[in-house]
Amino acid sequence: MPAPLFPAPDPETGVVRAAGGLFLLPTLHQSVEFSVLVRRAFFALRPTAIAIELPRTLEEAFRKAVLRLPLLTVALWPDGEETVYLLVEPHEPMAEAARLALENGVGLHLVDRDDGSYPLHREALPDPYALTRTGPAPFVAAVLDAFPPSDDPADLLRERAMAVRLARLAEAGERVLWVGGAAHVRGILRALDEPLAEPLGRLKREGVRIAALSPESSREVMSEIPFVAAAYERARSAGSAFAFDAGTDTLRVVDTLLREAAERYRKSRDEEVPRTAFRALRQFSRNLALLENVLTPGFYELVVAARGVVDDDYAWEVFDLGATWPWPDGTSSLPVVTLTGEDLHLEGKPVRFRRCFPGKEKRLRDLPLRRRPKEPKPGDWKKLKFGDGICSHPPEDLAVERFGNRLRRRAIRLLSEESRRVAPFTTSLLDGIDVRESLRHHHEGRLWVFEEARIAGGAGSVVVIFDEEADKYPWKTTWLGEHGQESDMAFYATPLGESVVGPGISECTYGGFLMTMPPGRLFDVWRDPDYRGPFAASEVLLLAALDYAREPRVVFAAPKPPRPFLKRFAARLGKQIVYLPLGSLSSLALKRLRRFHVLANRDARGWAKDYI
Repeated sequence: MPAPLFPAPDPETGVVRAAGGLFLLPTLHQSVEFSVLVRRAFFALRPTAIAIELPRTLEEAFRKAVLRLPLLTVALWPDGEETVYLLVEPHEPMAEAARLALENGVGLHLVDRDDGSYPLHREALPDPYALTRTGPAPFVAAVLDAFPPSDDPADLLRERAMAVRLARLAEAGERVLWVGGAAHVRGILRALDEPLAEPLGRLKREGVRIAALSPESSREVMSEIPFVAAAYERARSAGSAFAFDAGTDTLRVVDTLLREAAERYRKSRDEEVPRTAFRALRQFSRNLALLENVLTPGFYELVVAARGVVDDDYAWEVFDLGATWPWPDGTSSLPVVTLTGEDLHLEGKPVRFRRCFPGKEKRLRDLPLRRRPKEPKPGDWKKLKFGDGICSHPPEDLAVERFGNRLRRRAIRLLSEESRRVAPFTTSLLDGIDVRESLRHHHEGRLWVFEEARIAGGAGSVVVIFDEEADKYPWKTTWLGEHGQESDMAFYATPLGESVVGPGISECTYGGFLMTMPPGRLFDVWRDPDYRGPFAASEVLLLAALDYAREPRVVFAAPKPPRPFLKRFAARLGKQIVYLPLGSLSSLALKRLRRFHVLANRDARGWAKDYI
């Protein structure tokens, strides 16, 4: 027998009218979009009773959890050897319906059947964001068409029980709005057309309790990005959330998240996220989302895009801002529950668990970020003082040395190319065939070859200037290499101890630095009387580089070339400055190199890897 047809959904709310004063709102669980429809339906219909797809055995705990919103609460109850949990979130349509009922003095009824278990069907569901473009009626109609009445015995019993209870409310003269999963709507409509007899079910459940969700758990188990859920909460608190606008349109909220993270990145790293990067971020994250057959990127897609388009630091800002729930529970009135993707800890004891409503959690994956340790108590990390025993972080020393060697090789290669001579092939290939010239003179029918002059001597000192405004970098120091493979360095940087990222670990930013080999020779250039005068900090480093260089060339990488008097000074010393524009170097390599860490003592090297 073919499944019965269903009434046409309302164009504005998606509500399906059953019989008399009974209205059904099909929803997809854990979606901001359907929570907006709940608000529309409530104020359009003005129901006298709200019914939701939860068993009445949970009513007391659920009411308490809803009244605590926007504080996040978990309802827990035992089911055999497992503990089932229901996280009450503000963007869940049933939670929104319950809040509206309690806020407006409307009767709230939990009408589902509790038979001792809860079936976890994981259907392939469309992305609810599509209804913001199609409108509620076409989307809801398509979803209902995809879910005919179920023949599963557990579903049949649940839908018959809900139909009986809804019919009783309607017969009592109530104007009833039911809010629940779209997969049950056609089953409830079918049951309403049959003789109504309420199936037996559990009337009371022992061990139901509520707990406050720990702040770190919101980063793990919320079904929506916390930043997106918080935007919806702010919109409803302002009396809106009836249209898909800046507070409720997920893609627009995600765009706001990326821009606010960029502002935090600018303040913490003193670097800008280029305007062109936002277009790439949106495209990259949405393409990743399409691979998951959804329209809006999840947290994983956003963080991967942020790391790929900008860098790890920006990815961390996106994660930290997006994962922080802005309403922490400071009441201490409930036990705290810690939920992660793998386990549950209630009051410190591990518990096996499963989620009450399956849904977006299947997209939860380990984010491609190393979690950054938190300071146990403010000031703990500053207990180790930065005195005479400071030292560097060895992995960063290796990176700086490799970078300096690359610049030396690049400078020699540049000089060789400048002295390159091109000539037609006669009797010798010289240093090789010049393909470009040969193609340009192809019509002549002969090859062209090139010869590069041999550069005597190499490049010694290396100076890299990131920023010539030395006032922003008041810490000026010189330190010597610890062994024969490490250069002496002089640099100016942000203050030591200003940004502490671990116990005895200070994060600093170079404004510019000098490297010179062999080590053990460099006097403190900032106190050397030879460099006193009207010289900028970058010029002091270049003067010292020319003085201490053992090779005839000094590499100078900076935003601007050196002033003419420095070139004349170099010529008097019999040396040459090889200028490399900073823009010609890899911006990613410069970013990684520019930020470095100073340790309070050598012992800190043992734990530095856990914080850097």
